[in-house]
Amino acid sequence: MTLSGTFGAGYQSFYGNTSGTTAATTATKGINPATDTSIKATVVEDLGGGLKVTAAGQFTMGGSRASSVNKEDSSVSLAGSFGTVSFANTRSSDTAIMANVFASWLPRVSFYDTVSSRAEGDSLGYTSPSINGFNVGVSQFEVTQGTATSAAKSNVLSSTYTVGPFAAALAYKSTTGLTTAQINAGAKKTNVEAAATYDLGVAKVGLGYDSATTGGTGTYTDKAMTSYGVSMPMGALTLGVNAATRGTNKFYDAGANYDLSKRTSVRVQFGKSTGTSASAANYAGNQYRVGVLHNF
Repeated sequence: MTLSGTFGAGYQSFYGNTSGTTAATTATKGINPATDTSIKATVVEDLGGGLKVTAAGQFTMGGSRASSVNKEDSSVSLAGSFGTVSFANTRSSDTAIMANVFASWLPRVSFYDTVSSRAEGDSLGYTSPSINGFNVGVSQFEVTQGTATSAAKSNVLSSTYTVGPFAAALAYKSTTGLTTAQINAGAKKTNVEAAATYDLGVAKVGLGYDSATTGGTGTYTDKAMTSYGVSMPMGALTLGVNAATRGTNKFYDAGANYDLSKRTSVRVQFGKSTGTSASAANYAGNQYRVGVLHNF
């Protein structure tokens, strides 16, 4: 069994406006120990004959003393010469976010949700073995978890291609079981996601696209998303920026990472997001973090 994860501590400031009124504005700042702490346990068993089983589970905890431990992704897979069959309790994918190549330390909830809505649920999928850099996958994602029956299901056909410094991904999603009310509110039955990255040596760049989102409601699903990213390594220092827009919704984060070792780095990052998310109307917020992140 192997254990891996992250531990982060530092100073952060957040300013958010969740309803477009001054009265709803919230601001927090101060020292936040363990702002990013996660532990992932992975077990691999060789079954012989080229077969291998992998099981993994990830847990996170908050920065406050006596804060609770929360389960995140968990999965089990069987791999062989035929490819990989896997079951996972996870979040729905968004291929376009692959374009955000800079290793950001800012939290997803505060920023990405205005342009990329990802649901929690169960997934069953198959990925082919690599053939000249190509992989093909097919999966079904249910928005509910555990033993609950999901009315809405997303069927995903995907492919990836990697050759040298170039990588690309494409996904077609078809959602069934949407109600008339959901469709009238803006939910889409199908959508296409794509992204590509290229490592130029002096910088890695990414570009992504996501058509109007499936399975959502409200104005934030009505437009396509375009995402971008640049990461520029300069020895131990890496500068970068991520950004995305969906109609009038947008976010960006930028910063600098300085590696003290292979596992420990100093992070200085700032981000801003505006728009309407699944959980907040007329959202506007900005945040910065300064601290140290350790990977183990």
